[in-house]
Amino acid sequence: MGKFDFTSTIEKIQESLKKDEKRVKQFGLGSTLVPPSQDPKDYIIMPDWWKCYFGVIGLEFGRIVQIAGDADTGKTSLALEAMLRAQQQGFGVIYVETEGKTTELDLIEKGIDPTGIISISSSITEEAFDGALRAWNGFFKDYANEKLLLVFDSYGNTISMRDVVLDMTKASQKPGGAAKTNRMGLNTMIARMHQDPVAILIVNYTYANIGSVGQTNAGGKALNYFSMLTLQSKRLGWKDATRNKVKVRLGANVRWTVYKNHYAKTLVDENGNQILLPTHIDLSITAEGLKVIEPDTEKDEEEIEE
Repeated sequence: MGKFDFTSTIEKIQESLKKDEKRVKQFGLGSTLVPPSQDPKDYIIMPDWWKCYFGVIGLEFGRIVQIAGDADTGKTSLALEAMLRAQQQGFGVIYVETEGKTTELDLIEKGIDPTGIISISSSITEEAFDGALRAWNGFFKDYANEKLLLVFDSYGNTISMRDVVLDMTKASQKPGGAAKTNRMGLNTMIARMHQDPVAILIVNYTYANIGSVGQTNAGGKALNYFSMLTLQSKRLGWKDATRNKVKVRLGANVRWTVYKNHYAKTLVDENGNQILLPTHIDLSITAEGLKVIEPDTEKDEEEIEE
């Protein structure tokens, strides 16, 4: 045993917080630090392929998952899939829609009950976050013992009320109100997640790096820092077909690359060996939904020389 025996110290701290069960559970020895839960009750369970590629069975309550990319790369398709799964599993859903492209028909075609969704539609950053938090508060006021999915679609594509009054002739007045409000709204939601069982899915976009290869997620570093899993999406190609001699678009093939996965660091098999996860997943996206494109293992497998 080392110099310090902190068992009694921790017990005293826990005793002082005994009226706050959540705070009590925050204190423990280093031996109480555990990997992310694999208990289904802690997740909105996604399709089976989600665990194969990302290591966990779905969207975890108390965590943020982010998907960022260009248009038509499956971001909103993922949002709809998550909302459908949440409804099927008996969870509440809040949908913040900032782009004005998702309609009631999109929900119905996916099998989602529109009357079971609280929707907030605004491209103004302050209104979007205020609406999300008001809906959040209202949900738990009426359903205190339930769980919730919050989808923000999309995080980086909003404008701030502050930007409306900018005098563009003054160099000192630079745009940036949306970014600052995004950070304040994000901070509030993260703090609230410590109180309420909410899983957050944030749809975002990327922009090309200037002077270097790669893409950067919009919304600043804070969102990337707080996201447990971040995916970057890109389109591999369109899925077209000919109907009555007319070329029509059925959907797209996309690739979601794992930009960050903090779950992967703690995953081990029954022998204690680290589980290695794929770096990306390829998907076919059509009106029928998301379908995994199985990799060509002979083509993709890398030979390792001893």
